[in-house]
Amino acid sequence: MHIVVYSYLLIPLGLLIAWDKRKSRVPLTLALYGVFFFLLLISYEFLPKEVKKFYKIFYTLLEYSFFAFLFWKNINSKKIKQVILLLSILFFVFQIVYVFTTEIKRLDSVPVGIETILILIYIFFFFFELSKNVNGLFIYNHYCFWLAVGILIYLGGSFFFYILIDHLSRDQVNTFGNLTYLTEVLKNILFVAAIFIYNRYPLGKTDKNSNSVPFLDMI
Repeated sequence: MHIVVYSYLLIPLGLLIAWDKRKSRVPLTLALYGVFFFLLLISYEFLPKEVKKFYKIFYTLLEYSFFAFLFWKNINSKKIKQVILLLSILFFVFQIVYVFTTEIKRLDSVPVGIETILILIYIFFFFFELSKNVNGLFIYNHYCFWLAVGILIYLGGSFFFYILIDHLSRDQVNTFGNLTYLTEVLKNILFVAAIFIYNRYPLGKTDKNSNSVPFLDMI
C-alpha cells in the first residue's frame, strides 16, 4: 500500500525532471493531482472512523472529476462534452443521495463501479475522435493517449475487485488487492510519461516528418 501512496509523488517528480520554462498548465495540473492524492491517501489512517465513510465518497467524486475533466478538455465534439457534463451532474447527485442512504462497509462499491463505467465511455469517445483526426500521425504523440491508457489499466484492472470487495474474505482482499495496487502504480507511471510527451508535443502536436515506423525513444 505504501508503494501506491508514494508512487503519486512520481508525477510531480516527473514535472521537475522535465521542467519546461513555458510552465504549461497540463504538466502542472498533473503534478498537483499527484501531490493532492498523495496527501489524501496518506491522511486516511489518521481520520476518525465516522469520517471515513464521507472520505471514501469524496475520494471517488474527486477522482472521477479529475478524470472526466481530462477527457472533457481533450475531446473537441461539443455534443460529447455536453454528454460528459450531463452524466457528471447526474453522478454527483447520485453520490449525494448514496452517502446519506447507504451503509458503506469496506468501500463505496456502487459509485466506484459507476465511475469506472462512465470514465471507460469517455475513453472510448476520446480514442474514437483521436483515431479520426490523427491524419496518419502517431496517436501516442498525444499526451492524453498515455493518460487514457493509464486510467484504462487502473480502472479496468480494479473494476471487479472493487465491485465484489464486500463479498470477499480478508485473505482474498489482501491477495487481489495487490493486483489493484500494481495497476494504480502503472497508471501513475504513465501519467509521468504523459508529462514528457506533452513537453515534446504540446497540445498533441506531432512531427509530420516522423518516420512511419514507430520509434522506441518517444520520450
